[in-house]
Amino acid sequence: MALPSQVQPGDVMSSDLINAILDALAQLQGGPGGGTQTVPNLFGSLLSEARAILLQPGRQLTLGFTLDVAGAAVDPLAAANANLVVLNQSPPAQMRVAPGTPINLVVSRAAGSVPNPGNPPPTISRTETVSGVASTSFAVNTPLAIVGTNFSATAAQNTVTFNNIPAASVNPDPVDPTRRLLVVVPAGIPGAPATGGAPPLPGVTIRIVTPNGTPATTQITVTAPVAAQPTISNVTPAAQLEGNNITITGTNFTASAQVRIRGTTAAIVSANATTIVATVPNFPDIPQGPVVSATVIVSVPGFSDIAYTGTFNVVGA
Repeated sequence: MALPSQVQPGDVMSSDLINAILDALAQLQGGPGGGTQTVPNLFGSLLSEARAILLQPGRQLTLGFTLDVAGAAVDPLAAANANLVVLNQSPPAQMRVAPGTPINLVVSRAAGSVPNPGNPPPTISRTETVSGVASTSFAVNTPLAIVGTNFSATAAQNTVTFNNIPAASVNPDPVDPTRRLLVVVPAGIPGAPATGGAPPLPGVTIRIVTPNGTPATTQITVTAPVAAQPTISNVTPAAQLEGNNITITGTNFTASAQVRIRGTTAAIVSANATTIVATVPNFPDIPQGPVVSATVIVSVPGFSDIAYTGTFNVVGA
């Protein structure tokens, strides 16, 4: 099979190149369309788990080509590859296909495959609240920070799962994007509490895979979702001078909400359930003119702190 034209020998696969390969494989097989079998969602599964799922008699599917993120072919029967993580699949999950359709997989980097020397594998040192307090217990639908090394500064290149369920959102901390990820605990983790008062689920594994492909893991306890959890939808303007105001929009704010920008408490001009107007503090380390990425965190009494996952910059005044 000829590789897509944009793939050159020695390249390490970006998400775009991986998708191009999967498209080429689908075309080679005639591009599966409507049928009687539903393709399962294998994202985040171990290769051994994905293979077992596909080979269930009722599925009537087969395992097709398996590649790793360096573009190397992977033997799905080899014990050394059993714990590789599925990062992409073709055909996609939930597509209806004909019986016997092969499902192609892209998995994390296999032993002996050539990694990108500029992308060493990630590590995880701890989990904490978005405001920086170490913790290993978080509620469904609430944010947390994963602290470590070698995360990708591009959000889409960090694959984060909770017991193989994709994180509700994943965003590098703008202040320290390669060492701190802001993620939201997803709903739907098997066995996790779905309503208030339900018992917590310990031992939930957080797995992070970056373009290098070698996963890093840690474990947390997931607790029941909290009613009326505050959220941030936007901060405007996206860049603001020190001493000027920003508007934070979202839900479930209160008049007693507090705002921190780059870790410094901001003066509140006004606050209601959906809008907070705050003044950007003066930062001695920012001279006049430079634009500096900044985290914006809102604290509402009784709830976990929330961080804005978009881009906000402080302009030195």
